[in-house]
Amino acid sequence: MEEKIDEKKGEMAIFISSKGGVGKTVMAVNTAAALASRGFSTCILDGSFQFGDVNLALDIQPRYTISDLVQKEEQLENANISNYLYTHDSGLKVLSAPLKPELADLITPPMIPTICKRLLQNNKYLIVDLTTGISEINLNFIEQADLVFVVTDLELNALKNTKTMLKTLEKLDMGNKLRVIVNRSDTETLTKASQVPDMLETDEAIYVSDDYKVVSKSLNIGIPFIISKRKEKISSDVLAITKEFSMENPISVRRRRKRKRGLMGVLSRF
Repeated sequence: MEEKIDEKKGEMAIFISSKGGVGKTVMAVNTAAALASRGFSTCILDGSFQFGDVNLALDIQPRYTISDLVQKEEQLENANISNYLYTHDSGLKVLSAPLKPELADLITPPMIPTICKRLLQNNKYLIVDLTTGISEINLNFIEQADLVFVVTDLELNALKNTKTMLKTLEKLDMGNKLRVIVNRSDTETLTKASQVPDMLETDEAIYVSDDYKVVSKSLNIGIPFIISKRKEKISSDVLAITKEFSMENPISVRRRRKRKRGLMGVLSRF
């Protein structure tokens, strides 16, 4: 039986970083859980296809993953995609990354638009937790997205690489989608949060406080802290991320310019 499709398009947001260890997955999972907890139909897709951490963050063991969904590419357009989703206790739906790294090769760039479209047809919000860096797969996701959250912390190398990533995506005409999240912004480091605007050339970064105890416990029990510790400052900071979404407002459909060359071809010129 074919899945009944709601033609109304949802809103898609990407979480990406220039290096690992900055808390990208934690930000993605808690943002998605915050939206779901407000009653919005929300799905999170683990786009780190080799070594995804969304299952760990939510303490789930899904029966199916995205590798099962794409087994028959020719049927992807009409597949009952809800059969491949795991519903977390928070109400958040999850399309997990493959359970084995070698299965990541089953997901190819041409599949990305179809997968995103299918998930958006039945969800108000689609959150994608991408692997680090700018790969062809990542660029395909980014091109589909309405919002791109670039996550960093205050470490100098993270900020340096984040600035390079921002500049690269701006050259690809994606600057209007970009939002910067500075995680652990009150940590004692050589770099201060007050220096970020000058270093990244942005005055609109979202700052998330450091709370190792709350984050660690959340990961250990598989319950996003935005649900279990809603009154903590870090939860309030994450709620600020959700304000970037359209919420009850109508979602405008952006027109994307056609390119004569693929994204990787454009990127190779820099």
